[in-house]
Amino acid sequence: MRKREGSRAQMFMGIALILLATLLVCWKLLQSQLLGSPQFLFDSQSIAGIPPQVTDDARLLHGKAPTLSWIVGKECQQGVQAYLRTADTNPDAALVGTGWVDPTNGNLIQGQSNNCVPGSLSMDSVVQLIHSKGGMAYLTVTIMTDTGPGAWTAQQETDYIIQGTTHQSYIDNIVQEVKRLNYDGVIMDLEGADSNTPSIGQYFATFNQKVWAALRPLHKKYGIALIHKLNDHDDYYNINGFEDWNLLGHAADFIVIMALDQSYFTPGPTVSVPWLKQLLAYTLQTMPQMLPHIIWELPFYGATWRLNNGNWVFNSGINDKDAQNLVASIPASRIDQTTSDLNDATSVHLTYTDSSGVERTVWYPGAKNLVNIVTEFRQILKQTPQFHNGQLAIAVWYRASWEPDGVWPLLDAALTT
Repeated sequence: MRKREGSRAQMFMGIALILLATLLVCWKLLQSQLLGSPQFLFDSQSIAGIPPQVTDDARLLHGKAPTLSWIVGKECQQGVQAYLRTADTNPDAALVGTGWVDPTNGNLIQGQSNNCVPGSLSMDSVVQLIHSKGGMAYLTVTIMTDTGPGAWTAQQETDYIIQGTTHQSYIDNIVQEVKRLNYDGVIMDLEGADSNTPSIGQYFATFNQKVWAALRPLHKKYGIALIHKLNDHDDYYNINGFEDWNLLGHAADFIVIMALDQSYFTPGPTVSVPWLKQLLAYTLQTMPQMLPHIIWELPFYGATWRLNNGNWVFNSGINDKDAQNLVASIPASRIDQTTSDLNDATSVHLTYTDSSGVERTVWYPGAKNLVNIVTEFRQILKQTPQFHNGQLAIAVWYRASWEPDGVWPLLDAALTT
């Protein structure tokens, strides 16, 4: 009797296991169909339970101080020279010039202005150099959407994002380039997609999640570079509205927040502590779990404005070297002392009248200014519970011979003291 009861129990158990396996197979098939469907887009409810996939032993940055240098193809030789001056302590870099995208087909193309090697557009040697210094080399995936010749349109970038949610080849192209040169990770850096396209925020998040998933088996890190944003619909919505921080905080190992170009519509600093605090507040509102995994990108440049019919008009960016030379060349008689401060703690600024009688102003952060900003912001982060006693990591846009003199030893001390 016991044997018959045991065999019946085994039979029922076997049937139950078969039914369970069948249910699991059906669920997987249904799930794969949903994930491959162009109508499938996750929302905040469906992804809220997914934690950041950051492994305990995989560092985003290998330097003694957590810094990421950007090396840009059009100024590659200058960038490499600047990089080599600090590579022993700050070896990590992201390359802009190897991951430009043709949005019509999803192919990665070399930047046409890369000057790393005479007679070649390749940046392979730079990746090898970074690895030889023990650094992390990140592939930057981006689309040229500026106003220059050959630039792609916002609509073409938008189409690329949408197609990327269903065209596996778009993702495979990125993975293949990572494998080819053994990049340590990828940073998705798209800017200026059409913010008014229906569901574009969800499309962009879905695309990022798919790239992230494809890189995870390779143990490669994935980050997203986000345009600064103070609220869901701020003054820069036209270029940042397609980025939904609530969703993107669940679609990468780390985030790069572009704390650049604070001021445009009126004269002011390119970055400041009060503005960083506003960015931090929005980060805590939208993706607090990512705060320990954020790299804050700071500018190595300032900006100039001119007065036109009583209104300030943005003129151009200006690097540290040119800004210093400009300030030194202006006679004291032309300077408006009431609105100028060459000793400001966080941004040198000067208002003056040029030789044509046009009123102009220049703002730029020197080495000490940047260090003061980093030091104060680091203290703010330390007092933020969501930071979990993390370490402030920064990126700088970008490495070149004109970067502020003496800035790196000061930054290293500010980040590690």
